[in-house]
Amino acid sequence: GQERMARCWTLVPLLLGLSSAIYSPSNLQWYFHHWLNAGNDSSLSHQEFGQFLRNTDDRVSQAQVDGLSERIKYVISRFDTDESGSIEWSEYLAKVGDPIEAGIQQVHLSLGLDYSKMVVMWVTRDQSSSVVEYGTSSSQYSSSANGTMTTYDVGLFGWKGWIHTVVLDDLSPSTQYFYKCGSSDYYWSSQYSFMTPPSAPSSDVEYSFAILGDQGTHIPMGYAVTDQIANDHAKKPFNMIVHAGDIAYAGTGSEWEIEEIWDVWEDQVEKIASQVPYMFAVGNHEHYYNYTAYRTRFNMPSTFNLKFWYSVNYGNCHFIFISTEHSYSPGSPQHLWLQQDLQDAVENRAKIPWIIMVGHRPMYCSDKDEWNQHSPGAPFQLEIEPLMSKYGVDLYLGGHMHMYERTYPVVNGTVMATGSNYVNPGATVHVTQGTGGVFTDGEDDFVQPQPSWSASRDSHWGYARLNVKGKTLTYTFMSEWYNVAEDYFQITKTL
Repeated sequence: GQERMARCWTLVPLLLGLSSAIYSPSNLQWYFHHWLNAGNDSSLSHQEFGQFLRNTDDRVSQAQVDGLSERIKYVISRFDTDESGSIEWSEYLAKVGDPIEAGIQQVHLSLGLDYSKMVVMWVTRDQSSSVVEYGTSSSQYSSSANGTMTTYDVGLFGWKGWIHTVVLDDLSPSTQYFYKCGSSDYYWSSQYSFMTPPSAPSSDVEYSFAILGDQGTHIPMGYAVTDQIANDHAKKPFNMIVHAGDIAYAGTGSEWEIEEIWDVWEDQVEKIASQVPYMFAVGNHEHYYNYTAYRTRFNMPSTFNLKFWYSVNYGNCHFIFISTEHSYSPGSPQHLWLQQDLQDAVENRAKIPWIIMVGHRPMYCSDKDEWNQHSPGAPFQLEIEPLMSKYGVDLYLGGHMHMYERTYPVVNGTVMATGSNYVNPGATVHVTQGTGGVFTDGEDDFVQPQPSWSASRDSHWGYARLNVKGKTLTYTFMSEWYNVAEDYFQITKTL
């Protein structure tokens, strides 16, 4: 999200000031003792944590740090197993985990251009073949696919590694596949599995999607929201993860990016991203070096525009991923593409009734910061909402502002329905889900009085579960704290 207080604290446990491109416990120790820990002692205190926030962004005032005091205490408590009130190095390493220096790592999936394809990606530190063996029975791999290997070298200290991409083709719909990736001349990964999308929607099947934005890794809570999603997936599986931008927070707040932060984030999410296709809308924190890390590390199903905007069908939902970081003015390539995609989606609405748009920045959000950019009359609303209204977009999902907010069905600032159960509402419901792990904004950061179009606001960390079955859509914001529902709404179509 934004470039101000509590926006870049997700500069994660990592090797600042080191030339090595492979992070290790010794690198983490340097980071812990010399960057996080101003006193250079064996533990990270509350005061040092606050100073770290000041050091990270010179625009941060002590008053702003003081306002985050309770949240800093809470973050420390999640590491502080001996209840000393500070984070010791051993506690820190236990939470971060021992980094992997060799072998197969950062395994993640994304959807292909249709249901019969799945993209598998992973990272190795050494050059090796790119192979995925897969089949429909555990440990019995009847098929094999070869792919490509690439690398890049940007960032404060560069990056040394190899990114592998393999597209699995001719997959059967609604089928579980087991797979491993790597090669016989290097290493093989553990076995993972995934479920392919259906070939056609079914009104009798419930499809489930995890929604989040603005995550990062450790310091403060990105890892915890990842664990929350993975644990919930084990209980009731997701079909797809939707991440509305601002992914790893690898930037330093200046023109530099630390590439190994991407490694930490991808290691963090492997537990879920290796099982469920993980789809992104690009955010402003991915912009470094012309989005090089984002474009190289992920493969979204687009054959144009460097993967910044695209659409996919899953079940009875049509998801449109736009880029709020590139021009969307009428006549721009993105605006022309969006209009055509929406027109095609409406023509197919008898089969796929739900149209869901995903972008990083919100159109309606009552956070004080950047208020003039996400309220009625702002360029985003004036230039994109007419298309949403014309083609009947049901739901818009965004992030950027570090809070949760749901609007009533709204168009041009006019509320079309109230409550939390909407039947043929005739306007789009907007959700800001910027709660994926960065420090969230509190009540003092919200516009007062609450705008008439704002239905619910919250500052807890967490994600949302979007369930769609037939012509009923439900959305539940799950707080990471005790994993309880903080907000809920339902949209029903009867027409």
